[in-house]
Amino acid sequence: MKKLLTHILVAACLFFVIDRAVGLALSQLYRQSNATDAYKISYSNEETRAELLLMGSSRCLHHFAPAIFEKELGMTCYNAADWGIKNIYFHYGLLGNILERYTPRVIVFEIHPCDWLHTPYSDVERAGSLAPYCGMSEACDEMLKLSGNYWPCLLSTVFRYTGSLPDLLAGRWGSMDRSLKGWKPLDGQMDTTGVAAEEYPYAVDSRKAEVLERFIETCRQKGILLILTVAPMYVCSDRDPFQYVRSLASRHQLALIDHYSDPDYTGKAALFYDFGHLNRQGAERYSEKVSKELKGLIAH
Repeated sequence: MKKLLTHILVAACLFFVIDRAVGLALSQLYRQSNATDAYKISYSNEETRAELLLMGSSRCLHHFAPAIFEKELGMTCYNAADWGIKNIYFHYGLLGNILERYTPRVIVFEIHPCDWLHTPYSDVERAGSLAPYCGMSEACDEMLKLSGNYWPCLLSTVFRYTGSLPDLLAGRWGSMDRSLKGWKPLDGQMDTTGVAAEEYPYAVDSRKAEVLERFIETCRQKGILLILTVAPMYVCSDRDPFQYVRSLASRHQLALIDHYSDPDYTGKAALFYDFGHLNRQGAERYSEKVSKELKGLIAH
């Protein structure tokens, strides 16, 4: 029995040493990668100290050009958004990690129905993208626990990067241009054939709604000016999918910049890459418009 326990102890020690060594190597590859997820998540968690942070999912990632905001507002800016239907579970955990390092002056949050509705393909699993930063903040760890990733990440450093293998393989050949400060422009023009309005026939997700409220309250407690935005769509639903957001903004006395059905963009195929994402030209025009609106809000 004693010999068996000794073997088990030795095996456990070897596992720990090998896991930490390999995990350290993977963490370095992750930080160096120019793949979208790896670059955006690592830079947002570890490096940015921008005065203005842009947060959200793909409609923020592709729409907001930090250089335009910096020129108009005279403050440093970084686009911390990420694609893949990232929702409030991810955003809240990311915010917690960022606040461990510094406090931005302004956060512009491009809100999406997946942040408060029980939408398919966007539930607690989206927080799993924060696995490399297990242990960085209470908020991050709480979201990782919801996603089921916390305890495996705590046990194994290597496990934290198992979902990032494509990003590690892409390495420096990834598609992110770091000079654009987190913006990922889309080049091309949409095919309008058969395009219809995106509908959201889903119930409010009480857990998402609660985390969204906590996101807002955290910003308030930290003295961060939080501004909600809603980007244009090529074609809009007759039913208002953002009524919840308008009510939320009113209840919390938050500024809401709403361009969901903005006639300067809606129906103008030349400005869209697909029905829900502006192309490079559209994003630059939209960034100029929003940055001017922000100027008045920040001045107050």
